[in-house]
Amino acid sequence: MFLKRSFWLSAIILLSLTACQPVQSPVSMTKPAQIETVASELSGQYQQAADEYAQLATTNDGAEQAAYQLKAAQMYWQSGQVELSQSQLDQIKLSLLDKSRRYDAAILGANIALFNSEGERALEALSAVQEKDLSAQNLKNVLKLKTDAYTLTGNWLEKANTHLKLEKILTDPESLKNNREALWQALMQMTPQALDLFNPGYPPAEDSGWFALAYNIKAYQDNPEVLAVALEDWKRSYPNHPADPALYQKTLAAGTHIPKDIENIAVLLPNSGPFVEAAKAIKDAIIAAQYVNGSTAQLHFYDIQTDAISGQSNVLSQYDAAVADGAGVVIGPLQKSSVETLATHPNLSVPVLALNRTDGPEAYKNLYQFGLAPEDEAAAAANYAKQLGYKRSIVLAPYNDWGQRIASAFTNQWRKDGGTTLLVSNYNEAENDFRETLIPLMGLNESEQRYKSLQGTLGRSLDFEPRRREGVDFLFLVARPLKARQLVPQLKYHRSGQLPLLATSHVYSGQSDPQQNIDLNDLIICDIPWVFEELAAEDPVYQALKNQSPENFASAIRLYALGVDAYKLIPQLNKLSRDPTSSMAGATGTLSINSQGHVIRKMLWAKFEQGELKLIK
Repeated sequence: MFLKRSFWLSAIILLSLTACQPVQSPVSMTKPAQIETVASELSGQYQQAADEYAQLATTNDGAEQAAYQLKAAQMYWQSGQVELSQSQLDQIKLSLLDKSRRYDAAILGANIALFNSEGERALEALSAVQEKDLSAQNLKNVLKLKTDAYTLTGNWLEKANTHLKLEKILTDPESLKNNREALWQALMQMTPQALDLFNPGYPPAEDSGWFALAYNIKAYQDNPEVLAVALEDWKRSYPNHPADPALYQKTLAAGTHIPKDIENIAVLLPNSGPFVEAAKAIKDAIIAAQYVNGSTAQLHFYDIQTDAISGQSNVLSQYDAAVADGAGVVIGPLQKSSVETLATHPNLSVPVLALNRTDGPEAYKNLYQFGLAPEDEAAAAANYAKQLGYKRSIVLAPYNDWGQRIASAFTNQWRKDGGTTLLVSNYNEAENDFRETLIPLMGLNESEQRYKSLQGTLGRSLDFEPRRREGVDFLFLVARPLKARQLVPQLKYHRSGQLPLLATSHVYSGQSDPQQNIDLNDLIICDIPWVFEELAAEDPVYQALKNQSPENFASAIRLYALGVDAYKLIPQLNKLSRDPTSSMAGATGTLSINSQGHVIRKMLWAKFEQGELKLIK
């Protein structure tokens, strides 16, 4: 949505500038109808001007008709009538337009395509323009539109090359700064192999320097010592390069500095208390991953104790003990309160991959926060609904802290995505019959009231079929497995019909049981890759854990996956902590690290069909 608005705004500004100039008539200025149309345009009555230009097009032919159609298309665009603008543009025989008007038609066509997020179509529209024939300003306009189109198509090489073209014609410092930042972001999306293969030149050429600098960052970001040497070599090869030193200095200073051949890994987990079962599953998974990996690094486990009354934890002293014992990296702790305590440490000299998160958005040096936060899944559901084109939601969640937390995370992200939540309804997990909650949620009480009112007005009985609330695109459900199996059938009974139902993984135990899970049919959820045996079966760690504890494997599968990914993230931390665009395929999802040091999980989407969870392709 942001991209569309930015395209719209830039296009309006561009076309407004031309609208304020005297209109070059394709025919004599003495025609009264044309003078009236010009007046409408200059006074900002773009809708009226568009209609009048369109009418003039019907009373002319040849080049004059094409010129009027173009003006109508431009005015419809200015008035916000995008479809009418495209319709007029489609009618134009471009060969009848002179060179300047063909440029205008191409710019308009590209803007409409970008507004509709159609990058390829925008590039097709701009292909009618020969860059060598353009003035400097018109060339800037075309190149900027192309960079937006390449962003949409994901063609990072061409986007980077286009920014390099802009580098040569931009003059004001602010535009140059913005262009270089966009160029750098495009280069950071490319692989080291592509950056090396498509480097457009040799030292000390500026274009070559951009690619070479990006190559060093991408190729050596997991080895800070090598990266530092490579950057010194780059500065000698490109002594006068315009790249801001902050680009690579920040990269060098940021992120972790874990040795490539790490010798000792400390793991902070509780040996007692309410989290002991979860800790055991995670510990078993880390050991299994270590064994399968064949690493020579030593695992050292430290017991994290938390006082049940005061809430105080020994995590700070245990972290210091791990560092004193020579740990090169720390995994854990698991409890949120312990993570929050560890975040207060005055000097986290050894990087930490915590297995939970603090509540705040603050970033902490050398503290990376990883976990199975339900809020992440709620936000993912909102983003997925946006991708499906949904606009309006209703939410059903249990009336407790857990349910409210997930519902709030969903509605907050849904609002950021431009969606609207029409109603949030809560149910009591202690109940089994939810009619008093579902009838108003689905709007059936309003339907009943309308029926009774109409019956009273007519004074006779009517055939009546209750109808659910209108204008809803989907329902977001927050529930645990038992309640989900009760709620989904009751929702269908209460006229949810074809209304899409989205939920988090919490509705599913992870255990394949078609007979029991048939009540979840049509429910769409996000979940980790390891839940789908067809994806995980080839993973030797998956098989080792499944064989080790077959009776508990399904119920603990997400915790096992968390432990495995925590171990596998260690050699990737240097790279991921420096480059938010990099990712790792893990057991809990596709993993990346954002600027706050949070490990972000991109999960898979699936739908229950005949009681089986099936991946959505």
